[in-house]
Amino acid sequence: MFRKLKSEKVYVTEDVYADPRASARAERLVTAVENAELERVSHAELDAIAAERWGTVQKRWGAIQAPRDPDLVLTTAKFWDEPRKRAFRKEYPNLGVSDLWGFHTHRRREHGDMLSRRERRGCICQSAWELYSAQGCPFRCAYCGFGGVNRLFVNMEDYVAHLDDICALAPAQRLYKWDNQTDTICFEPEWDATRLMVEYFARKPGKYFELYAGKSDNVDFLLPLEHGGKTIIQWSVSGLTQSTRIERETAPWDRRIEAARRCQEAGYIVRYRFSPIVPVKNWQEESAALIDLIFRRTNPDVISLCAFGWMSLEDARACLDFSLLDPEYVAAMESAAGFLRARGFTSGGGRPIPHDARAHMFKFLIDEIRKHSRTVPISLCLETVEMWALFEQELGMPIDQAGRVDYYCNCGGMCTPEHRYSRGVTPGFSWFDAPAERRELQPAGV
Repeated sequence: MFRKLKSEKVYVTEDVYADPRASARAERLVTAVENAELERVSHAELDAIAAERWGTVQKRWGAIQAPRDPDLVLTTAKFWDEPRKRAFRKEYPNLGVSDLWGFHTHRRREHGDMLSRRERRGCICQSAWELYSAQGCPFRCAYCGFGGVNRLFVNMEDYVAHLDDICALAPAQRLYKWDNQTDTICFEPEWDATRLMVEYFARKPGKYFELYAGKSDNVDFLLPLEHGGKTIIQWSVSGLTQSTRIERETAPWDRRIEAARRCQEAGYIVRYRFSPIVPVKNWQEESAALIDLIFRRTNPDVISLCAFGWMSLEDARACLDFSLLDPEYVAAMESAAGFLRARGFTSGGGRPIPHDARAHMFKFLIDEIRKHSRTVPISLCLETVEMWALFEQELGMPIDQAGRVDYYCNCGGMCTPEHRYSRGVTPGFSWFDAPAERRELQPAGV
């Protein structure tokens, strides 16, 4: 792992031991936990433990006075029919925390559907099926609420055996993002789940795998894998202050880029997501240094920009040290809090940083990126229709009168290299005068 975990408790559910491969994986993971107290438990016992230890509300890491590594639960993914799931939920109601039931194996992200967009007050995203095998993260980023308990599936051979069925749910989808609710590679190589996923997609015609490396530099195990050029690795990146003082347990900014360089040399497709962009003091200088390092060491396939959000001003104050922030942005958040509350934003762009302040942030970052590359696609992540319209020219991704925009981003279901300039994804990229060799489509079976 990225380091020895110091979880106080490690629980393994009894059904794990019915599968020798799953039980072996659990035993390997336990070796990566310092002084682990391993408990083999029934679902009834785990249900009682969940009620006592974790409750229903997960605090953000920055709001916890004395944070420690989360407890670890190793269990099985369950591909059951709905009646059986309902009965299990009814019998063990407390296992809903971090999906200790084991049902969250895949899910359709509906953010691009018009109904979802209306509910999210116009926040733009693309719909797609996503894959899940883990929930919870030990990195302790101040703004993150994935603490308390981490849950990993250990019957990964069985999980991979169901991937054909999941891919059949949307035959046209080309990109499958895996586990954005944790940084999966921090649990490797003991977990040995990433290898199975990479090898599956290497053999799967027309499909790509997106590995959410997040904020980790734990990539040694990835370098020798046979990925066939079909694995895309996405890093979440931030500058010096944010990566070391707000994202305390993560790899610092420069180590993340070095990890990306090594993976790119091993043939992986590298993408970056500035996420979440927290306006710390000196954020411009630190962001410029980060962007310079990115382009000196790597050749990114796409860069997405995602402003700090998902919470009210009050919640932000509870988890972030506001003395680290740019005072102008603090003033903007304070003055706009009432309006944004009335506007009704619930996630993504829109709060707690108001539109004009986010626009100033995006403009600076786009200009810095364009100093290094006029052709790398830049997208906005979970942003409003108003923000997309403002940057239509800079992004080269037109928005129509209905607020629809086709764009190339990190995890859109059709956003794979050979579709970058194809009709229906990013028709506006001619604005960047991309060279012809970058516009040609690869064979359909790639």
